[in-house]
Amino acid sequence: MIRRVGWLVCIAGLVGCASAPPIAPVRPPEPPPQGAVGASLIEPAADTRRMAMQRNRRFIHPNLHTPAAMPVYPADQLALRLAPVVVCIDAAIDATGTVSAAAAAARTDATCEAPAGIEVAGFIDAAIAAVRQWTYAPALLCVAPESFDGTDACQADDAFETPTAVRLSYAFRFSQQAGAPEVERIGAP
Repeated sequence: MIRRVGWLVCIAGLVGCASAPPIAPVRPPEPPPQGAVGASLIEPAADTRRMAMQRNRRFIHPNLHTPAAMPVYPADQLALRLAPVVVCIDAAIDATGTVSAAAAAARTDATCEAPAGIEVAGFIDAAIAAVRQWTYAPALLCVAPESFDGTDACQADDAFETPTAVRLSYAFRFSQQAGAPEVERIGAP
């Protein structure tokens, strides 16, 4: 009798296995779309006031401390799979190397022209938020005595360096391709 019950349990188990639907393979969820951001320093607009250098002076460009925060691609724009968006930001760097102000650049050239129909406010906000976190080794103006006749005023024995406030312009390119990041350097080399 025990044998008969054993066979019945075995047959019932086999029938149950044979009639169960096949298990579909589990697919991993689609990765969320991602955006990439590239940035480059761009030349100032043509009408920007420039520092005139005399032979006994030399300007040392401010150096951005790294790593520097990069803008975050606006999350609400990722699913739209937009064409690349370029925004330009002007940053005022004070004499200590701190960003004292940042705003969308008021430029009329094609470098900073947004594609038609794309709202850029979120991209501008993201770029400004990143730039405001940046710090620099300050720009310096080296001044040697007027009698200096060398090629580098900063190397003169009696030269003095004065930290100087400057304004820099950056172009940020926000792009994505098939949901994956793509970073490109744009603007002046």
